[in-house]
Amino acid sequence: MNIKKLILCCLILFSGIEAAHPVIFKGGKVVWLIDSPNVTDIRLGKTFTRNWYSGIRVVDHKSNDESFVASNNNILIKRWNNRHYQSNIYGLSSIGLNLNSKKSMYNLGLHADWETRRFMVMHMIDYASYDQSITHTARLAFTPKIASYKETAVWIIGEYSNHQIDSNNYENILPVIRLLKNNYLVEFGGNGNDTFFTFMVHF
Repeated sequence: MNIKKLILCCLILFSGIEAAHPVIFKGGKVVWLIDSPNVTDIRLGKTFTRNWYSGIRVVDHKSNDESFVASNNNILIKRWNNRHYQSNIYGLSSIGLNLNSKKSMYNLGLHADWETRRFMVMHMIDYASYDQSITHTARLAFTPKIASYKETAVWIIGEYSNHQIDSNNYENILPVIRLLKNNYLVEFGGNGNDTFFTFMVHF
């Protein structure tokens, strides 16, 4: 599978996110690309109700040269709205096929976040059946300047991840910059050993 060609097609077809939430506004369509040295993850989908997003996900694991295609469903389990903050809990799931072995696979996860216009805290846990691994990802973020809707918002993020597989833990700390402008979200980061890039657009 030529992942680079698929990425290019996605960007051409869907050019034109206020935050990288697993469920956006009802009727909203999403193109989401995540690229790192180990994984390229492409997601195309739509939010059909205020609580349910569904789409297609293509994942390429570069370290072991395995690729997956799966349905991707995210559910907003609970939301707390306050004058000064918002908090959410999401259920995450993917079920599909390993394109190399033709075996079925699935991912299950939970995503929780709390945010104000200045600060954000997020934690996500994900289980992958194909290698029986569990990944924890936590983020702490703040914006130096609270931007208006028409301005570009800049967020500074500290990300910690822990990948548990075969009784081993692989930890990583990554500084990330997030840029938000109208429908677009871009994230990039690096720590000297690993790099990270995200592009997301909704319409």
